[in-house]
Amino acid sequence: MLIGGWGTRLLRLVAEHADVRNVPGPPHNSVEFVAGRARVLDAHCAELGRDPAEIVRSVQVLVSYDDPAATRATVLGLVRAGMNHVVLSLPRPYPQGVVRRLAEEVVAPVLTVVMA
Repeated sequence: MLIGGWGTRLLRLVAEHADVRNVPGPPHNSVEFVAGRARVLDAHCAELGRDPAEIVRSVQVLVSYDDPAATRATVLGLVRAGMNHVVLSLPRPYPQGVVRRLAEEVVAPVLTVVMA
C-alpha cells in the first residue's frame, strides 16, 4: 500500500500500514523538510517495533530543464537523506531529447555517486 503525505498523524498510519510512502519534494518541500519528516516516520516505526527499512521512501522532484546540475544536486541530497525511490516530474512542454539528457546529466551521475 502506498500512502502519500507528511503530516504527523498520517506518518503514524504509514508506519502502521504502508509499504511505500510518497511525498512531494523540491520545489514544494525542501530536502531538509523531507528528511525531517522521514525522521518522524522512523520514530513512529520505533514505537511500533517496525523496521523502518521495510517502507520504501518515495519522493517527487520537479526537474529543472535550465539547470540539470541543480536537479542532480537535489536528487543526490534526497538519496543521502534516505529516499530510495525518486520520481522525476517533467514539466511541459517537453524539450527534444529530454529523457536522454536527464539520463546522462542527472540519473547516471547520481548512480555513480550512490553506487561508489
